[in-house]
Amino acid sequence: MLIERVEAKWIDVFREVFDLCRVAAGDEVAILSESQSRQINVQLAELALLALGAKVFHLVLPTPELISSVPIRSTGSSDALRDRTPIVAALARTALVVDLTVEGLLHAPQLPNILEQGARVLTISNEHPEALERLRPDERLRSQVQDAVRKTKAAKNMIVTSESGTQLNIGLANCPVAGVWGWTDRPGTIAHWPGGVVVAFPRRHSVSGHL
Repeated sequence: MLIERVEAKWIDVFREVFDLCRVAAGDEVAILSESQSRQINVQLAELALLALGAKVFHLVLPTPELISSVPIRSTGSSDALRDRTPIVAALARTALVVDLTVEGLLHAPQLPNILEQGARVLTISNEHPEALERLRPDERLRSQVQDAVRKTKAAKNMIVTSESGTQLNIGLANCPVAGVWGWTDRPGTIAHWPGGVVVAFPRRHSVSGHL
């Protein structure tokens, strides 16, 4: 098992991703974490951002009480900002929020309030940096994801089969489709690293068959 210590190569990987996010010298960047966040990633984010000349500050929140017996892992539904209006307001005024919460902010109710003023959010999964190093994004990934999004939007139906007997028919007509390539460089947007993902949300009653 790999230990958790700062490695120069991991600072470089984080810096590459922040470069893709167009972090510039003088940008106000918030590192949002929790008491149970992976501290090595908090440290790597800070060092990489400082190397780019960003004005970095930390917001560290207590990890909320568990509300489910199911293990929690990068669900995108972090509850850390619940009833923390002043903190949400501070995040909204930054150029970039580096989201290192345990679950991530992708589906958090407070996310629209952060994005609406132009802040962008990069959610970094709560993984060992060795995994993040292997799954670092690059410029080619953006075009690949965008192409896959176009193809998915143009599709009307998806059929999933397997030798085990799976036979699913999924209607894709007019369903929301989105893609994430691992970084965000536009105001008011969110991305997550690792990326390289295309997601579709079929309409209710548009899926039939068995898995």
